Amino acid sequence: MRFDFSFVNQRNSRIAGFVLALCFVGFTLLSTNKLIQRIQENERQQMELWGIAQQELATSTDLNKPVNPLTFQVLTGENTIPMIVVDHDNKLLFSNNIDDRKLVQDSIGYVEKLIQQFSAIHTPIEILDRENLNQKMYYGNSYLIQQLRYYPIAFFLIVAFLGGLMVAYYKSTQQVVSNKLWTGMAKETAHQLGTPISSLLGWLTILDQHDVDEKILDQIKRDIKRLETISARFSKIGSLPNKKEVKLSAVADDLVSYMQIRMPKEVALHIHKNGDEKQVEVNSELIAWVLENLIKNSIDAIRGKGTITIDMSWESTAIVTVQDTGSGMSKKLQKTIFNPGITTKKRGWGLGLSLAKRIVEQYHGGKLRLAESSEKGSTFEIQLPLKQKYS
Repeated sequence: MRFDFSFVNQRNSRIAGFVLALCFVGFTLLSTNKLIQRIQENERQQMELWGIAQQELATSTDLNKPVNPLTFQVLTGENTIPMIVVDHDNKLLFSNNIDDRKLVQDSIGYVEKLIQQFSAIHTPIEILDRENLNQKMYYGNSYLIQQLRYYPIAFFLIVAFLGGLMVAYYKSTQQVVSNKLWTGMAKETAHQLGTPISSLLGWLTILDQHDVDEKILDQIKRDIKRLETISARFSKIGSLPNKKEVKLSAVADDLVSYMQIRMPKEVALHIHKNGDEKQVEVNSELIAWVLENLIKNSIDAIRGKGTITIDMSWESTAIVTVQDTGSGMSKKLQKTIFNPGITTKKRGWGLGLSLAKRIVEQYHGGKLRLAESSEKGSTFEIQLPLKQKYS
């Protein structure tokens, strides 16, 4: 048994990345919190100093004595800290960095609101005047602290956005690599099929020279031709297909005649053509591949006796519907049926409908959709643009 170390390395890398991200987040939160605490302590000291200066001015008995320059500088210095000074009856005496309009509209109510708000943030500072009357100074957080509290949120949103871009880029890169790998595998499969097909053609020539039933030879020839078609399909993956003006009914007729004798006898396959046929410009092999995939899915859905009906009509577009009498799909499956890897088969890869949709829509500019699905069966609809006529 061979152990896949690459999976372990990828898992360890993801765990390590997650741990580093958590450490980075924790460090950022801790650093921001410490910075806010330092600024709050500095603002507390400023307010205490302002209170001392205000008390010194209020307790001065000599009104003719010049104000201490340091006291004057503290009291008149600019800051962004919202504060109010009230008396023992909570009447406003002084305010700074407070919305004057709200004070004019509702002075008492707004002051009470500020007292409650600021008390929840900081302990008020008491100021005594010369008559020993109590005054209290309430203050809140400066504009800088308010902005810093939003910094971690903004920072993490930016990091999450950049991380999302990196993840999207990584996934798209992985998808490109995966597409190249599938394309390479398909082309290599087509190349490998070439040798046994050539060998089978040689043996068929030998059988043709002997007394072998013509009907058997015809069926062998058709199967070998089928292998050549499959090989050609694989070789076209990853490259733009060559499109030619064809009759869509001829492509469908050829496919139906081939599959009818190779299907379960309990399943009937019918084809109906409505109206005058109009030409389309398609790659016959790839469109036949799409129809074959839809028919095979219908056979699997029927699981016994049932009917598959192909309806063809030509209006503003060529419309082909493939309807079966199978068991239908669940609502959940209907939403994801065209996604790669979605399958109800035990041995299926879930690529058939995804490739079919890509062939119809990306290569031919048409549409492929699940028209309806219920307990009575499912209906897929293909729309292909008609051949443009130039005058």
